[in-house]
Amino acid sequence: MKISYNWLKELTDLDWSVEETERRLTLCGTACEDVEPTARYMNWVVVGKVVELMPIEGASKIQLARVDIGSEVLDSVCGAPNVATGQKVPVALIGAKLADDFEMKKVRIRNVESSAMICSERELDISEDHSGIMVLEDDAPVGKPLAEYLDYDDYILTFELTPNRADSMSAIGIARDMAALASTKVRKPQFSLTESSKRASDQIRVSTEDTHGCPRYAARIIRNVKIAPSPWWIKKKLLMSGIRPISNVVDVTNLVMLETGHPLHAFDLERFGSNEVVVRRACEREKFTTLDGKEHELSPDVLLITNGKVPVAVGGVMGGLDSEVDESTTNLLLEAAYFNPSVIRKGRKRLGIVTESSMRFEKGADPNGVLYAVNRAAYLLQQICGGEVLKGIVDCYPQKIEPVTISFRPRRCNYVLGTDIPESRMKQIFTDLEFTVEDSGQLKVTIPTFRPDVTREIDLIEEIARIEGYDSIPDAIANIGPLFTPTHVEDIFADEVRRVLTGAGFNEILCHGLADSRLAKLFNPGVSQLRIVNPISEDLNIMRNSLVPTALTIINHNISHRNLDLQIFEIGKAYFPPDNTGIWREEKRILLAVTGSTSNGWREQPRPLDFYDLSGAIEQLNEQFDWPQVSFEPAEVSFLEEDISFKLLLDGQPMGVVGKVASSVLSRLDIKQPVYVAEIEVERLIPRSQSQREFTPLPLYPAAPRDLAIVVNQDVLSGDLVNIIKRTAGELAESVRIFDLYTGMQIEPGKKSIAISISYRSRQGSLSSEEVDALQQKVIDALKQGYDAEIRDR
Repeated sequence: MKISYNWLKELTDLDWSVEETERRLTLCGTACEDVEPTARYMNWVVVGKVVELMPIEGASKIQLARVDIGSEVLDSVCGAPNVATGQKVPVALIGAKLADDFEMKKVRIRNVESSAMICSERELDISEDHSGIMVLEDDAPVGKPLAEYLDYDDYILTFELTPNRADSMSAIGIARDMAALASTKVRKPQFSLTESSKRASDQIRVSTEDTHGCPRYAARIIRNVKIAPSPWWIKKKLLMSGIRPISNVVDVTNLVMLETGHPLHAFDLERFGSNEVVVRRACEREKFTTLDGKEHELSPDVLLITNGKVPVAVGGVMGGLDSEVDESTTNLLLEAAYFNPSVIRKGRKRLGIVTESSMRFEKGADPNGVLYAVNRAAYLLQQICGGEVLKGIVDCYPQKIEPVTISFRPRRCNYVLGTDIPESRMKQIFTDLEFTVEDSGQLKVTIPTFRPDVTREIDLIEEIARIEGYDSIPDAIANIGPLFTPTHVEDIFADEVRRVLTGAGFNEILCHGLADSRLAKLFNPGVSQLRIVNPISEDLNIMRNSLVPTALTIINHNISHRNLDLQIFEIGKAYFPPDNTGIWREEKRILLAVTGSTSNGWREQPRPLDFYDLSGAIEQLNEQFDWPQVSFEPAEVSFLEEDISFKLLLDGQPMGVVGKVASSVLSRLDIKQPVYVAEIEVERLIPRSQSQREFTPLPLYPAAPRDLAIVVNQDVLSGDLVNIIKRTAGELAESVRIFDLYTGMQIEPGKKSIAISISYRSRQGSLSSEEVDALQQKVIDALKQGYDAEIRDR
């Protein structure tokens, strides 16, 4: 959407600079994406008069034009086919920089010197027309700077509008936002239309067979118009909006569309074919030729404007070739209608056409703005084309579309926004937006039909926010209110989990919340299931009570498509039986799963993904959120293998399960490779997650690493060994890491060999060899005493 900056100033009487206009409109949601000066190629370009044309020897397509610029007469070699003596034209002088990076210099062509250039509209960046030179009005003052004469020292504002803001597809709509920001009123064009004594209703009848597709259709008759080029002030506004001027009649309809946001269409009344307008749906395979000369095969999705016999236009999209306005037109049927947005969308998709009209009707035009738009166009046609406007409008509007009234609570608005805006200010904002406010104990706000996007109280709250200024709304979570704080924190937590896991090589999956009741029993036997009354299939007949079944289904799908190596995670919801509230519970959980092999690149050989890839990812989450005392405890879990089945404990409290999926479960899903999964509860994790860290200075003194190999019974947990080492060595044990596990030859049956790496470091000074050896011996003694460990020579 492109609009002239001066046009907006004209409609608001505001003296904001173009920079302020861009900034304030963007901050209120009417986003200005680009500001382009219009006269940037008009420096050193003046109005000139062609006083003489002379042939150039040996040249058939160029001639020498002598142009008077007031102070002197200059020679210009010109090849334009439309140049003529006596014309007023734009003349570029030496030093002028025109479009396409062209700089005007004195040149010699065919032994003739050219010290000026007569310009086309394209060279001045007015339009793409390069077919001939631009010809000015006869009263253009010779020698006057062109930008000043054309009143073209302006800016083109380009807006990137959201799909719901139909009102912003017009100069008045954007100006209304500007006026609301300044707490003033839009200066809509006022006019006085003179009608003849002849009645339009005697000349035309209007009916609609499809009131759903076309709730309103209005028509005016204008006789004795004279087709001619439009005056410059109309052309200028169209060109700045990216629309090519055609003729005064067509240009007026386009101007009113840009001004009001309401598309219009003018038919040649003599070529219309009857004195009746009938709006109906197209028949299957009905043929119609649009203005662009293309024949279309239609369907009932398409809405047609007909003369009662044959179609003359596709409603809201494009007119027909047979009734278009041309140079011979004298009498007009002027259409202004309101079409259903969804019907127009289907129709234009069927035709494969997008027009300025269809874009506005799809977003939602104003059904009660029809009369203003058609009268405004009739007035301009009367002034510019000399037309006779017949009395009255033939208006088919069987059921009026009334404005919506919404209850509004100022306290609720401040609560949601975290603001303290006075009620009087809220009323003022609504009034400035041309909403009607009634205060009868509770505010009732009536929404004009030009704002179809405002249908709920939350939409009104958004209007308060954007006009008051998003930058004035507090951004601290503490000021947002308890209603939104948990969601906000939960979203932040989820985003941080995503960041950590994707960094660890996992891919996120998005799953629905449905599951197969039979499969779900394998994962949570004995747990009541939330059944769906009308399931879409028997395989999806309950709300899942675990994230594992859906993850395994996705793994099965990937493996069947030869995608064998997977590291996936999901942040989703599971559903559980009612607690004492009697309401089914919805719990958010994190699911991790790995299967197949790693793909570490050409430097490393792939290895099978296993339990330690899961535990490593959990340790990375722990490192990020600083959870208290994460540990794994062997546990019997129905869907996990007995020897690799653990509870995940957080400070001794169960938070989830981790392990290898049982082969019996995998066979049910036809998965023939090992799968390791972890499912972790989220609700109790968030309060235990640390969002802020304390800075730890880098160590000043060197570490003293020691390795230790011990033999212990098979039932001794590695985590217990790590814990006893940390307790024994205290703060001097900077890190304790198990890096090898061995059973087999040279190890007694029922026992296992574990290799442990310990890094000792003091923050008070360097540790001597004697101090480290004594500390290592103390650790060995503790392991022997606690777990009957044997020290093994490695």
